[in-house]
Amino acid sequence: MAVIKTEIRLMTFDNLFNALENNLIESKTDRQIVERILEAERDWIVPVSDLNEFIELLEKEIGDKVSKSNLSKLQDRYQINGFKNSAWNAESVYSLLEIFELTDSVDLSSVFNDLSNRMNKK
Repeated sequence: MAVIKTEIRLMTFDNLFNALENNLIESKTDRQIVERILEAERDWIVPVSDLNEFIELLEKEIGDKVSKSNLSKLQDRYQINGFKNSAWNAESVYSLLEIFELTDSVDLSSVFNDLSNRMNKK
């Protein structure tokens, strides 16, 4: 498992942004995933610099793996609280939930790791 975290940590949001801006992502699906990740990072209230850090923050917020169902529960929790102090994070979670429409992965760690592996091969 430590190997996965190391691979993910290499993928910063700056790397993703530059790859997107310079049309270095050939796959339409990967481009859409990167766009959603960048939207989610931009809306998350606490600054994060890389995918691993983002996953760690989400896991702490959720208390478990960052799966579609757990993100949906987190979204519900934000709504129950009336979005007080969590409106931006709720937007972030919405963007992350959209990623699951683009992939068969069951958790975001897998999505981020797979994306990182594909992008680092180029």
